[in-house]
Amino acid sequence: YIIVEGEVVIEKALDADGREFKTLAILAGGDFFGEMAVLEGGARFAQARASRDSALYEVGRQQFFSFIKEHPETGMSILSEIMRTVSRRLQHTSSELTMLFDLSRLLLRQHKTPGEFLAEVMNEMRPYLEGSWNVKAYAYNVYNAEYEEVYSKEGFPAEPRPLPARPESVWLDDSSYLMACESGGRPLACAQFSRSEKLSNVEKNNLATIFNTISSILGSALVNIEHQAEAAMLEKLRKSKNTI
Repeated sequence: YIIVEGEVVIEKALDADGREFKTLAILAGGDFFGEMAVLEGGARFAQARASRDSALYEVGRQQFFSFIKEHPETGMSILSEIMRTVSRRLQHTSSELTMLFDLSRLLLRQHKTPGEFLAEVMNEMRPYLEGSWNVKAYAYNVYNAEYEEVYSKEGFPAEPRPLPARPESVWLDDSSYLMACESGGRPLACAQFSRSEKLSNVEKNNLATIFNTISSILGSALVNIEHQAEAAMLEKLRKSKNTI
């Protein structure tokens, strides 16, 4: 399928009932998907969902190979472009998996505060971001209902951008992304990523899938760290009371 306009989400079911999905890619106009099913004739391993009104061209397996036989020069150019795109997608997936492996090691450690954990996550993420980036992260303080800065690294000079009252995960422009972390509607943290140069739509879509994955991991981890910190504080109070 070749996307003429609109947006298509490629996703994989995480449960047998198909109620929960993991976003693998976000594709827009000019992108294509389903190429391996055409080339190999096998079953698709993921589903495609139009996230907004979209127009697509459908190319069948027989049509595809008939075209290549009739127009070999053009057909080889098309095949070469498909292979280049598949190679880029594999590189993106490989980078994401490596980053997730590094982050998984952080989940096994003990962390004193959510802010400390959030800062370590940002440190692990930065090397995987291509280009020059400014990264700021904020942990939500439930006691004063404010986001407090816990991490800041600048790769280039830029004017600071204030946080919205209720951060949401969204591209602020062609070079800045705001990642929000919540659990059950309760704010936990947020991070702002800004690159010195503008990103293409393909780059933005690839990064959005990574940021969404990180946001999901952070949400669960931060809740666990909060519970651990509360338990440690209660234990400390219990021991203090027994001593008195």
